[in-house]
Parts: sequence; C-alpha cells; structure tokens
Amino acid sequence: MSRPPAVIVMARRSRRRPLAPIAALVCAIGMAGGVFVGAGALLSTPAVAPHHADAVVVLGGDPTVGGRYAHGVDLVTAGYARRLVLVLPSAAQIADAAKRSIGVDALDDPAITGSWGEAVAVHAYLRGHGLQSALVVSDPPHMLRLQYAWGANFRGSPERFSLVATRPPWWSAWRWWQSPQGAAFVLNEVPKLLGYIWHYGLGLPLVGTGAAGAPLGSTEKSVALAPHLETL
Repeated sequence: MSRPPAVIVMARRSRRRPLAPIAALVCAIGMAGGVFVGAGALLSTPAVAPHHADAVVVLGGDPTVGGRYAHGVDLVTAGYARRLVLVLPSAAQIADAAKRSIGVDALDDPAITGSWGEAVAVHAYLRGHGLQSALVVSDPPHMLRLQYAWGANFRGSPERFSLVATRPPWWSAWRWWQSPQGAAFVLNEVPKLLGYIWHYGLGLPLVGTGAAGAPLGSTEKSVALAPHLETL
C-alpha cells in the first residue's frame, strides 16, 4: 500500500524539473532588460549640482555656441567661477565669448585626444595656474567615463574636479532609447567605457593605432588613443 504514493510523488517531481531552465531564462531576460533600461541612468550618475570652483571647464566635442559651451557660460555668469576654460574650442565659441566680454583660456593643442587626454591637459593647466578646483561640463551620458578617466588622473593630487551635466532636450536617463541622439550616445559610450577600463585599468593593449600611427601598446599612458575611443 505504500508504493503507489511514492510513484505519484516521483511523477510530480519530474513534471517540475522543466520549469527550472524556464525560470532561469526569465530571470536572465529580466536582468538584461533592467541593464538596458538603467544604462542611461548609470552613465549619468556621477554628475553633481554646480558649486563654487576656481574654473569652469567645457570639454570639446560640441563646436556650437549652445550645448556644453552655453552651459559653461551660464555657470560663469551665475558666479560659480570667474574663469572659463575651453578644451579644443571652435572659432564660433571664441568669438561668442569675446562678444560677451568673458575671459577665456583655450586649451587647443591638437594632441589633446579623447576624454583621457582632456583630463591630462586640464590637470596640468590647473596645476600650472595654481588652481585647486574645476567644474567640468559635458553631456549626461558622458559622465561615468569622465569619472573614470579624471578620477584616475587626479587621484592623490590636491586639485579637485566635479562633473556638471548639460540639460539637452534629447536626453532622458530612463528613456534614452526613445531619442535617436540619446540612443546613439549611450550605445557609443558603453564600449568606450569598457575600452578605457581594458586599457587604462588593466593595462591591456587596444586594437588600433595611436595618433602618430604607431601601435598603441599596453604600457602607453599618453593622450593618444585608438580612434574608436575618441570622445564625442
């Protein structure tokens, strides 16, 4: 009389086993979806509210007089800093600053390449001018890679930086894929960030060449980066 219940129990257990891989698949899909949706918020997380600093630094990549440049000008005119520093500025930006009677220091060395190169150049500028702090202006999805690059270059030094994000109409941290420009930025930024970690964090060589056409080796710490790691 005791055997039939055992057979029934075994049958029930065998029916439940196929559910395990299905549950794992559902969990994997859910995690992938969460990473996808949260990518924009993660990339923009390091940005902080503006505060008083010795200089406002506007990074290159946007040659217009709107966007990054306009946000940097607003910070200076609002009194957060007296000095405006433009990295690889356009002629239009220099002319606009002159019309506004805003003093500008331009870091226009063509050797300044990528976010890592900008960090190296600005750090040297701050140290050379006896400045201690800077507000660094760029676009929201650029913030996490900037934090990695600038944090590595400023680590252990008395100079400090804070990342301040622009407010572009095309950006939504939690709906970034709904904007063509926002989606392109995020999908471009993720591999660049991974490339920075691969090369600068792990010291591994990149596939590509430096600015002079020479192979980019694992120990090279110059501002020359592989073309696919150029910043926007």
